[in-house]
Formats: sequence, structure tokens, C-alpha cells
Amino acid sequence: MHATATLRITHALPGRLRLRLRPASLLSKAAAACADVPGTLDTRSNPACACLVVRYDPARTAQDTILAAIRAVLPSPAPTPGSAAPAGASGACACACPGKTTPGVGRQLVRFLSLTGVMSYVFARQVLLKTAVTQSLVSPLGLVAVIAAAPLLRQSLGHARQKRFTMEGFLAAGCVAAAAAGQAVTALEILWIHSGAETLKACIAERSRRSISAILDLTAKNTFILAGDVEVEVPVSAVKPRDIVVLHTGEKISVDGLVVAGEALVDESPITGRAEPEHRVVGDKVFAGAYVRQGILHVRAECVGDATYLARIMRLVEDSLENKAPIESTADALARRLLRIGMWSTLGTLVLTGSLWRAFTVLLVMACPCATVLSASTAVSSALAAAAKRGILIKGGRYLEEVGKAEVVCFDKTGTLTTNQPRIEEILNFSELSENELLLWAYSAEMHNHHPLALAIKHEAVSRGIDPLSHIECDFTLGKGVKAIIGQDVIRLGNARYLDEAGITTDQVRQWVRPLSGRGLTVIYLAKNDAVLAALGFANELRADAEYTVAELARTGVSQVALVTGDTENTARHLCRTLHIDLCRHSVLPEQKADIVRELQEGGRRVIMVGDGINDALALSEADIGIAMSAGGSDVAIEAADIALVKDDLADILYVRDLSRQTLRVARQNFWIATSTNLGGALAGALGLLSPVAAGLIHIVHTLGVLANSSRLLAHRPPAVAGAAGSAVAAAAMPDDRSADHTA
Repeated sequence: MHATATLRITHALPGRLRLRLRPASLLSKAAAACADVPGTLDTRSNPACACLVVRYDPARTAQDTILAAIRAVLPSPAPTPGSAAPAGASGACACACPGKTTPGVGRQLVRFLSLTGVMSYVFARQVLLKTAVTQSLVSPLGLVAVIAAAPLLRQSLGHARQKRFTMEGFLAAGCVAAAAAGQAVTALEILWIHSGAETLKACIAERSRRSISAILDLTAKNTFILAGDVEVEVPVSAVKPRDIVVLHTGEKISVDGLVVAGEALVDESPITGRAEPEHRVVGDKVFAGAYVRQGILHVRAECVGDATYLARIMRLVEDSLENKAPIESTADALARRLLRIGMWSTLGTLVLTGSLWRAFTVLLVMACPCATVLSASTAVSSALAAAAKRGILIKGGRYLEEVGKAEVVCFDKTGTLTTNQPRIEEILNFSELSENELLLWAYSAEMHNHHPLALAIKHEAVSRGIDPLSHIECDFTLGKGVKAIIGQDVIRLGNARYLDEAGITTDQVRQWVRPLSGRGLTVIYLAKNDAVLAALGFANELRADAEYTVAELARTGVSQVALVTGDTENTARHLCRTLHIDLCRHSVLPEQKADIVRELQEGGRRVIMVGDGINDALALSEADIGIAMSAGGSDVAIEAADIALVKDDLADILYVRDLSRQTLRVARQNFWIATSTNLGGALAGALGLLSPVAAGLIHIVHTLGVLANSSRLLAHRPPAVAGAAGSAVAAAAMPDDRSADHTA
């Protein structure tokens, strides 16, 4: 019976709960308890990282009910850090912020540098000054070796009480045996190599934490609240429920709440996946993560939760670093087998040769399979560092290994395959004016407007060298259009309803506009006085590398590429035709995206989901590998994903898949280097061809060989992108509130 058990929430979304339960032997009991709760859909456990994932129907059961069922079967009351979110925390992810559980890099570095200093002293005495060094157990070097081995001895004793035979125990035994036999330098060599490996792992963890912190710093963490009649800028963490938050054009919404004053166009694409801004007025709800495109809102805060966001992300990264890649587990298993082989080889050598000297040499060779353990971990660490330098954050070696093996890749549309900024795709001219003259009127009317379509008009006009005319009066109608008086003329830009309300009919041009709407373009009309001059079709610009990325995925082993989007059918199908995507799922809700991912996983296929919005978070969590686009995307999406692409470069997906495959190749090469030298050294020691001192040198030489081979990954370059940039053109966009009537 286990004396204690620890239960911790590592990630939570409505309908999905990820838990960390230690000891891992309790996972099966906890999973069975969850299965007995009405409303539980399924459970999945991973003993390697002591994780349990529970999917449930939020309409039939609650998170607290599942946690209570698990606690009821644990051997003692289990604290559940993260079970209660801070007051007002967002329900999207109720996570806690426990303290650091991983050893600090500073402590590891001090230990490694101390041992390096001792080894440098020995090197200077023996090699440079050609003087002998006393190596007995009671000599200064012997005492240093025993003191340095003390942490390993404590770990090995703890493992022994649990009846576990581990590398730490064998390393401790080898160090003590070497020091007792008058080979303190050999013992220090073993400890130095082991300390270097532990320092390397701590550095990787710390680098990931710093990288995540840098990403989070890119998003605004301040907002404005009303204090009386004055707007005061405060940190988001200081906002309390019922505070009135003031949101201006271009600002990110930092709370969930109710609009109590003002109106604005709100870009909710990070939440809903839809490209068009929504017109929000008094009484509407708005959500954290959306952006105010145009207008001013006063929002009464109902849910605030960004105060603990950074801590949640940091903890998730630390947890994920504990999830070893399968090949790292293979390396650990191989090292354990080598330990057993070493133990029996030592005994066999002693029995067959009767020589303690030869047996001791074999022991020293086999007692430190550090190179074998480092075979995978150094390759993975180097790959993670190379990816981080390129702006790719991989939250653990397991995800690095799996991303190169995936057979299916699912893409979201808005913000993933396309940018969030539209551009003019086509101009239908119904007048005698030239396109430049049409743009002159449109630009002059829109020059003070910050709507995305207005910005697209400005960009096109500026690119053609067009200067706007001054207007006497300008009137914006949110969600419909704009009217400007320029000289003696009245210019209007907007959707068909806006022009109809002004008494300007669009019936005579609808037949020409219909094909644009059929292609998924957003359409607005340009009218001068009472005449319709033109219709402008807008598209969210396709990322320059989207077409190449999709084609290259198919060429490098992906059997199916799918588009999974909340956008309309016309928009989605046109994009699929443009990019040659074979599976199109359109008009789907966030929870349906996760269902589609599970459907694609049938038959054991590995699925990658690529997205950037809150609406993608469930699918990112459900996929074997979730990839979030950009630090400017949804916080929840980045949290739910396993890999984050900071630079918004789709081709980085190709890079990380290529890096994954190269990492596995390097790790397998390292296995051969480490295993062959260990076995060869043991054989040479048994035959009397190797001295104990030479056995110590073998540790250094083959470990340096493994490190050198793994370091090649630091210079890994992405696959050639021949002609990728600029080869793609703008694709379809989701029509917005100012668009022409699609049923026309």
C-alpha cells in the first residue's frame, strides 16, 4: 500500500482534463474510477509521465465530480494543486502554479564546474607537470570523490529501498570501488561525465522556460479601467470582477465580460476562427483574446484570469520536459541492459581469470553507461536548442520525435494558412473610370478608417502612388459602411444593405458580383452620389509559403492533408482547390474540430493539428501533436499546443519534421558509438589489454564522441525552399459584415 499519493491538474478545458498522478502505479485504479462516473467518455493513461487524460460530457458531469471519484480510490487524501482556480479565473483552463520541481541549472552548474576544476588540477599535475597524484581513498582526491558521489549514493539507497536497480546505484558502486582501489581519478571521471549530462538537461529546461517567457512578453499585459470618470492604466492582473474595462481601437480584450457602453467591430477570429469582425453593442458578451478593430467599448469584467497565465505556462513547460521522447526511454532501457551485462561480465571475468585487476577494469568500463544514456538525450537537447534558435518552441522530446512520424496534418484557415489582413483581390468596374480613379475615391473616403478592409484599400492605393483627396465630412456606420462628402460628391462604400438603406439599388450589378461571392471573397460596393461605380472583392492573403508547405508535406510522407475551419463552404472549398488539399471540413464548431481529429486518428494514424485560435485549443490538445502559430495568436492555443511557431512561418513545420527525423538518425548513430566502445572496452579489459586508467579514458573519449555527433544538430538547416516564397497568391477569405449578400 502506498503511503501517499499526489494528484495535480496539468491542463483543463471544458470536456477534457489532464492529470498528473504519482505514483504512476495508481493510474489504472484512477482510470477505472473515472470510467464509473456517468458522463465520462473515455480515459487515456501514460505511465511514462504519470499522466491521465479524461474526456467527459460537460452537460452530464463536472470536473469536481471526476476529481472526487479519483480521490476516493487513492490510498490517502491526495492534494490536488490546480483543482480550484483563482477567483474569476477563466474556465478555459483552470490550472495551478506549483513551485518549481526541477533542479535549478545554477546548482547543477556549480557542481559541474567544481568537478571540472578538480579534473583540470589532475590534468595539470599528471600531464603538464609529470608528477604523481595520490589516489587512495583517504587522499584529498579520494575524499573529494566520495563527497561528490554522496548525492548518487543517496539516490541509489532510495532506489534500493524501493527494490529498484538503477544506473545511479551502479555509478555509485563504481565510484566507491574505484576510490577504494586507489583509482580516485577514475571515480572523478565518472562523476564529471554524469554531472555534465545532468547540467546539460537542466540548461535545456531553463532555456525552454526563458523562451516561453519571451513569447509571453510579446502580448500586452496592461489594460484601462474606469476609476470614477477617469481611465486608469493597470496590469491585467489587477482587474477584478465588475470593474469597467475600457477598450480602444487596436487593443486586445483581456477579460470576459458584458458590454455596458459603446460599440465596436471586434475581431474574434482567435476564438471563433471566423475572419470577419463582429459588431458588438451594449448587452453583447466579449471574450479575452479578441481584438477591438474599430470603436470603443466599456466592458464590465465577469471573468479575469490572466494573473496566473504566465505561471500556468511555465508549469506546463516544466511538466512537458519530464515527458521523454520514446527514443530517450529506449536509451535508458539499453543503459539498464548494459548495466546488467556489466555486472555479469565483471563476475564472469573474476571467475574465469581469477584476476581482480581485470575484473575491476571491466567494472570501470561498464559502470558508467553515460554515453549510452546521453546518446538520445544529447541529440534531443541539441535539436530542441536548434529549434529554439529558429523560433520554434518544442515542449519536450516526445513531441519532437512524434512530429516526424505523423501521417495526417490538419490545418485551420484564418491566421494559419492565411493571414488576418485582407487585400484587394479583384475590382469589378461598372463605370467609365479607371481602376486608379476608383481607388482614389475609395481611399479618400476610407483614409481615416481603421477597418481591415479600409486598410486593404489604403495599402493598394499607396502601392499605386495614389494620394487621397480631402473630405468635408465622414460618417462611419459600424458593420455596414462609410459615407464621405468630397467636394460636391457623396461617396459611399459598404455592403448591399448599406447602399439600399441610402436609396441606391445594387440589383442591376448583383449578377456580376455573384461569382465573387461564390469564390468566397468579401465584397463591398463603391457608389458616387446615386450611381454604383464598382464592387471590390477582398481576400485574406494566403501565406507565401502555404502552397509549398502543403505540397512538401505530401511529398515527405504525409498521406492526408485536411482543412478544418469554422469558415463557410465557399471559402473553405476554394482554398482547398488552391492548395490541393484533399479533405475539407467547413463550418465546424471548436468541439467538432476535436471530433474530426479523433476520427482521423482511427486506425492508429498520428495526427498533427496546426492552428492559432482559442477555437483550435480542443483540437490541438486532442491531436497527437498540436502546433500553434505565433506568439501573437491565442494564449490558450499556445498553452494547449505541443509546439509553438513564434515566427509565424508555415515552412517551420517542414523544418521541425526534418529535424525530428535527423535527430533519430543521430541518436541511433550515438547508440552504436556508445555500445560498441563499452562492449569493446569490456572485452579488452577481460583479456588484460586495458588498464583501469585506460578504462577511465574510454569514458571520456566515447562520451565526447557522442556529444560531438549530437552537436551537429545545432547547425541543422531547413530543407531547401526552392521558389516557395512568392509562388502563392491570395486565397479566399471569409465574407464579413460589410460584404455583399451571398444569396443574391
